[in-house]
Amino acid sequence: MNELDLRAVVLLLGAIGVLTAVVLLHLWRQNRSLLEAAAWWGAGPLSIFAGTVLLGLRGLIGAPVSIVLGNGFILAGAIAMYLGSCRFWNQPLPRWLWVWLALVALLALSTVWPHYPLRLTIVPGLMAVVQLAHWRLIWRHDRHSFGGRFLIGWLAFCTLALAFRVATAHLERVDADLFTPSIWQNIYLASYAFSLLGETIGLVLLGQQRLHAHIRELATQDSLTGIPTRTAFWEAAVHELQRQQRTVKPAALLMLDLDHFKRINDTYGHQTGDAVLRDFGQRLKRVLRATDRLGRYGGEEFIALLPETPVTEALAIAERIRTFPASDGIPPYTVSIGLTAIPPTAASSSMDSRLESAIGRADAALYQAKALGRDQTVQAALSPA
Repeated sequence: MNELDLRAVVLLLGAIGVLTAVVLLHLWRQNRSLLEAAAWWGAGPLSIFAGTVLLGLRGLIGAPVSIVLGNGFILAGAIAMYLGSCRFWNQPLPRWLWVWLALVALLALSTVWPHYPLRLTIVPGLMAVVQLAHWRLIWRHDRHSFGGRFLIGWLAFCTLALAFRVATAHLERVDADLFTPSIWQNIYLASYAFSLLGETIGLVLLGQQRLHAHIRELATQDSLTGIPTRTAFWEAAVHELQRQQRTVKPAALLMLDLDHFKRINDTYGHQTGDAVLRDFGQRLKRVLRATDRLGRYGGEEFIALLPETPVTEALAIAERIRTFPASDGIPPYTVSIGLTAIPPTAASSSMDSRLESAIGRADAALYQAKALGRDQTVQAALSPA
């Protein structure tokens, strides 16, 4: 490569950073509360771009300014991306540690900038430390998803490229320059350009994974109570009934409805009504077991499937739900419960129809509990009402 080629590679490195920064900052702008980390991730490549422009202007601006500030911006960009990942997983931001690292780097560069091998030891060495810390963070928190593995691989490649440049620094002449033709410099710049592209793509993948997880959560979880939606409950309940067919163990179904909920809304306001729904959702989570399947059936009505639970145990669980005290600051409220057994069967009947039949029986028992004065549990017969 000639001098122009090396300068073009350095500027290309910065241009790659700008393109990926645009994507990351767009993710942040559209999802600020969910992807605050994307602001840090996007600032990193922009800082690297500023550094590469300063390095590329060598000869047009003073060498000390180009070298010291250019490398300082590049180091700051790598630190910003690492801090963004800390924010992504709600880890403490070691700001002062990295600020001091940047200041030490600038001070060292200000002292040794004419000595090329020393610069190649300081800058890539500190960059390798930052990338290794970033790699360790991703490994601890997300080494199983595709985005996490993708990012881990590129961070490892980037760290190796930086370590390679430190190891070959002594092979360069003292009076050499960033754009002095060298096979070691060619390999390093090409490797680092690819690793930066891979790292930023990995960060975009992490952001997309979180957005997709949030969308799935919105689709399967009621936003007010934090309880699975009716559709999500149905899928989980059908799965449990399929498992029951193999284990041949009894199950039970509860239909739960808050008594006089409209009166609560009319008396205290809809905000208090929402607080009551949230409180009842928390009550259900505290009383029910991890293996039970819960859902918000609609309005103030909830449903729960209790796998491997005989009727006597299901009645005890229903009574604990009904008598569980309301939280402080919540007006008193009561709940009516309809309960039905789901006996095991070896028949190859549709699980959807079995679930629908059980819901019909429990719903009839719930209406009976309402007719008998509310605030009680009624067990349904196995045949539909």
